[in-house]
Amino acid sequence: MTKKNCSFAVLIQMEAINRFKKAIMNIKIVDYGICKAIGETKKDIVPGSTTGYFLHSYDMEFLERTDVISPKVGLSFGISYEFEDDLEEAELVDYVCRIRHPKLVNPINMEQFIECTEEKDAYVDELGTDFYTFEFDWELQLGEWIFEIIYEDEIMCSQTFIMTE
Repeated sequence: MTKKNCSFAVLIQMEAINRFKKAIMNIKIVDYGICKAIGETKKDIVPGSTTGYFLHSYDMEFLERTDVISPKVGLSFGISYEFEDDLEEAELVDYVCRIRHPKLVNPINMEQFIECTEEKDAYVDELGTDFYTFEFDWELQLGEWIFEIIYEDEIMCSQTFIMTE
């Protein structure tokens, strides 16, 4: 490929990327509340996270649509969301899921956390999910737990859960 052809290819690719960025209109929450994983849940080691790992599941079932929850060990809650765009082809998009929560202190290493973030990617025609599972007593903190989907440094949608007794 000549230098001229290479430059042209780069310009076409940049134009496609810019067209895609402009095409994303919205990310909307489809469902939320108490949920459970369908199929196998796997642990991905993530140093610096609240528990030292993230739980991942390929599919979720929402059991109760609510934003007021009594926390207990073993309970999962979260959101599902979708990208709304005007493109004809599904594109891969990079985004961040953030959960802001009351201060958690991991008793093993005494690290303190007020949020957890995870970088993700998905095709715009796929349903995305993000959830939190209470696995330990020290995670059962009352107050607001806010799920946010961030794209291009902008909060595109959020869902607040209130943990109460």
